[in-house]
Amino acid sequence: MATKRYVPRNYRWFNKLLRASYGMWLKRFYKIRCRGEKLSWNLRPPYVLVANHVTMLDPFILSVFVREPIYWITADGNMRSRMMKALLRMVGSIPKSKAIPDIETVNWIVDVIRKRRGVVGIFPEGQATWDGRTLPMIPSTAKLLKLLKVPVLAAVIRGGFSSLPRWSWAARRGRIEVDFSVILTAAELKSLGVEEIGRRLDEALAHDESSWNRAAGTSFASARRAEHLEIPLFMCPACETIGALRSRRNRIACAACGRSVGIDEYSRFRSPSEGMPFFSTIPEWSDWQELAFDRFLERKSASDKPLFSDTGVRLLRGRKMAPLRLLASGTLVLFADRLELCGASGARQSYPLASIEGAGVLKHDLFEFYVGRDLYQARFSRRRSSALKWLKGIEKLERIRARDAAAEAGGVI
Repeated sequence: MATKRYVPRNYRWFNKLLRASYGMWLKRFYKIRCRGEKLSWNLRPPYVLVANHVTMLDPFILSVFVREPIYWITADGNMRSRMMKALLRMVGSIPKSKAIPDIETVNWIVDVIRKRRGVVGIFPEGQATWDGRTLPMIPSTAKLLKLLKVPVLAAVIRGGFSSLPRWSWAARRGRIEVDFSVILTAAELKSLGVEEIGRRLDEALAHDESSWNRAAGTSFASARRAEHLEIPLFMCPACETIGALRSRRNRIACAACGRSVGIDEYSRFRSPSEGMPFFSTIPEWSDWQELAFDRFLERKSASDKPLFSDTGVRLLRGRKMAPLRLLASGTLVLFADRLELCGASGARQSYPLASIEGAGVLKHDLFEFYVGRDLYQARFSRRRSSALKWLKGIEKLERIRARDAAAEAGGVI
């Protein structure tokens, strides 16, 4: 298998070159300030660096302030092209299949810490935030730290989400703060239980970008602040239509009901059109959407009618880091019990939700899932198509199915 032939190597000279070139450009362009830089620069390896995940640039931003090369744990989907695989190998990336247990990944991590006495970088959330709030930590991270028993250096990034949100291709000019601190020593990891380690991890990396910016009052300049906001916010709060929102420059509007709202340089919503419910921040809209989407799926889950769809979707198939190959093209449709790709000729690719594992979103807009050992990736023809709505739809429907099955098994009517 391709994964077994891959061996992470971290070239010190290449890291220095990146830090002195791209790293310094990032530092100036995004006005990055650091607290605890002396600690992060002088801490002797081996140790683990953990950080909140707010933008695709996080590994490069953090590497500016760390002397030692960092072996970052990276989604294997980033390594399917020869060029990216070669580049990420040179910075010591350790591939990990999203949401799928991978003993080889753990072996590589142990090798870096115990044999190479290096630095491993982990984003315990497993993915970048969609609304600026730290996501729940992957529970196995605390177990891994307990196993390694080396100091844990934490980095909290503030302003990164406002500078370049995960869902956006347009950078904003403001400022970024990075705060380093040692949250666990080797001795503490030997004595503490996994639950306490997890609690410390949660507390150290907790961050809410909207609350931070409300206090910091930092403006982020861009003429395209709203563009592609319909990726995380895919449901109109006025008419509750899914997939009808359209963004342009600093405004987002619903193609179904015509209502719109603007977003300012502080990432706060302004000037909603008449009849548009008012949310101050992206998290407020996101929280409303979470409940409204739940209600929608609860109402529709007993029906065999399509819940929502996207046209012009290409479905590819492969395994781990191997290149993906086109399987079919057509309209992707979500039903209460299955996912289907309907081709122009009428041919259908059908995947029962019960067989889908490891569903996730790669980068901005690539929806991926596993069926057995095969990886499937849906690529959308329009950037505004939300891969996140597919992930959330499948996750919520599976929770409904599991709940109903448990109720039936328990004799609950």
